[in-house]
Amino acid sequence: MRVRNRWMILSLAMVAQIAGITASFGVPVVLPQLGEAFGIGVAQAGVVAGLPSLGLLLTLLPWGVVIDRAGERTTIVLSLVLTAVALGALWSADGLWGVSAVMLAVGAVCGPVNAASGRLVLSWFSARERGLAMGIRQSGFPLGVGLAALVLPGAADRWGFVAAMSLPAALALAAVPLVLLMADPPPAPAAAPGTPTGPAAPGRGSPYRHRTLWRVHGVSMLLGVPQITLMVYALVYLVQEQGWSAPLAGAAVAAAQVPGAAGRLLLGVWSDRIGDRMRPVRWLAAATAPVLVLLTAVPPLWDAAAVPLLLACLVATMWHNGLTFTAVAETAGTAWAGRALAVQNWLQAVSTVLTPVLMAAVITLWGLPAVFAVAALFAAAAVPLVPAARTARPAAAG
Repeated sequence: MRVRNRWMILSLAMVAQIAGITASFGVPVVLPQLGEAFGIGVAQAGVVAGLPSLGLLLTLLPWGVVIDRAGERTTIVLSLVLTAVALGALWSADGLWGVSAVMLAVGAVCGPVNAASGRLVLSWFSARERGLAMGIRQSGFPLGVGLAALVLPGAADRWGFVAAMSLPAALALAAVPLVLLMADPPPAPAAAPGTPTGPAAPGRGSPYRHRTLWRVHGVSMLLGVPQITLMVYALVYLVQEQGWSAPLAGAAVAAAQVPGAAGRLLLGVWSDRIGDRMRPVRWLAAATAPVLVLLTAVPPLWDAAAVPLLLACLVATMWHNGLTFTAVAETAGTAWAGRALAVQNWLQAVSTVLTPVLMAAVITLWGLPAVFAVAALFAAAAVPLVPAARTARPAAAG
């Protein structure tokens, strides 16, 4: 019997999403072991950690066609199986080019899990619940990263990088029967008279003729730089600059994912109540930039402040995703939401791919702590770009 309760559907989709995230974003928490296994430095390992996002970038739009034609459930199952197969190829990978090819393949096949689960939220939840539902769904990212940070460093220390990355493969296969339980989404109901559907509601033309949607995309890309920077280099910073062991650093990064996920959920609820997705995003960007600067400047003078500042930045940089993702869908309107969400994911992948490359150059020139100051510039640039006008206000309950 198929599961038809929308909250249970959301829960099952999150299990699949977490499996995909541990596969594609598990590498940053085992960068030291990756370097040891394949004889590469931190800068090169950071670039390898960004390759899954490059694979996503290359295949996301074709996967969108598969989702539209085959449905969310079939696409998620196919993606999970292929992700497990791709990770299994690590056992035969040889050297930098071998592991790079595998990580590229992992990103190429695991991307549709995230896109399809987002579409499920749009299909199963009304506008007045969508901020909360999308916040819960987006919490899958920090929970997946947290699971990877909690489990993979210790596994890699004990069994090696390749064996540790087999754990996400096993999780992906374990999620397959759960996804098969999900029912197909109900048909989209016709909009009630007076229900807001966003600036690009049917009959108003493409939302990309207006600046609002482009600005939301741009804000998301800019805020993705500090988020990816912290995700890739937080553990390395704790190990190299603070002298922590890899398992202890992984546990700290994992612990930070809990308030990261909770913040996405709470901000989603708040945005439902105020009817504005982007105002909290502006506040987040404005608050994050100075804290990142402090993370670079203060530890040389007061070392005890390094870890609290690092964890605060790690948490704060996670909070914007659910809001921007929901804002894209609501700004685009029903007729354009699918295409707009595909563009959103694609542009975020661009940011994710380029950030490790940029930060590798920063590390080479100025050292690891400088990456946080550079990330602060991107957070500050996002503040004036946030649209001042409200996105579509969710329909009132009743």
